[in-house]
Amino acid sequence: MSSSFSVSTIRDVAAQAEVHPSTVSRVFSGNAQISETTRQRVLEAARDLNFQPNAIARSLSVRRTKTIGVIVPHVYDGYFTDSFFPQLMAGLLEVSYARGYRLLVGGCNGYQDEHVQALDILATRQADGIVVTSSRLDVDTVGELRRQNTPLVLIGHPPAQHADVAWVDADNRSATCQVIDYLVGRGHRRIAYVGGDPDSSVVKERLEGYREGMAAAGLAVSEAWIDYGYFAEDGGYQAVERTRRDEANAPTAYYAANDLMAIGLLRGLRERGIDVPGQVSVVGTNDSPEAAHLLPPLSSLRVPYRAIAATAATLLIDAIESGEQPQGQRVWASCLIERESVQSFPDGFSPKN
Repeated sequence: MSSSFSVSTIRDVAAQAEVHPSTVSRVFSGNAQISETTRQRVLEAARDLNFQPNAIARSLSVRRTKTIGVIVPHVYDGYFTDSFFPQLMAGLLEVSYARGYRLLVGGCNGYQDEHVQALDILATRQADGIVVTSSRLDVDTVGELRRQNTPLVLIGHPPAQHADVAWVDADNRSATCQVIDYLVGRGHRRIAYVGGDPDSSVVKERLEGYREGMAAAGLAVSEAWIDYGYFAEDGGYQAVERTRRDEANAPTAYYAANDLMAIGLLRGLRERGIDVPGQVSVVGTNDSPEAAHLLPPLSSLRVPYRAIAATAATLLIDAIESGEQPQGQRVWASCLIERESVQSFPDGFSPKN
């Protein structure tokens, strides 16, 4: 190629070398677990395509694009119907527009592909920095970007090995603990937690808050009350079956990590002839627009994702314009919106074991 910089992407190299794009990324980050045969095949493909692994650093130093990127980890059907996504986009767009920046949105087929997409955007000079929207325990997107000295801000708590990265998040653990305390205060003793993806850090934090809240109330936790619906309505629906196999010891209250799963819970309970809130209470998360219009209207933990995303965009753009790496951490408080899906137990009836 005659161009002074490579327009080839990690995907191009991966296709020619007949490997996964993440393998290319690991080769250039010095991962020792790559076999020598594979490493040489990737390097040969990179030479043939004039792919330069330092294109990211060079693109960031040569000029600014006035664009920030965000990668959407499209890994489940409900991602775009969950209220998290529109709140995220609203927060990112309102700040980027006001600051004269564009927002570049990239999609991927799964978490493993997330850092490859991010590196491609940066290597081809499409963005000056990245907002990382997911924090999986088994995928080190943050580490991949930091090795390239990329300006980034994480929405979510960082992995332990990257504790100093700039991040913005909600009070996931303490807010969940408060929800459990709220349900305990209304007479519930058998409380279920329905999380999303168990490999997601936010789901782990909420699970810790659930256990902490139950312990603070002196209540034992049955593992049958812990379930994962992967943030999908059908996941919440199926959680009803899985958590109620022993009806005598079944939950009298559910806390779901998003409103979609809470809607599935309501449907599953209704099909079993279980009255909400007369027999079982349900609390969701995110306070979606439809929460107030369900039957019964759904109590939900309102998480300020729009403000979280706006703060992340501000931190990133400030850093890009100063020429420094983003710094700082910010935790936003959540609040419980009480509606009719939760009811205190009437006199003479108690769910105690």
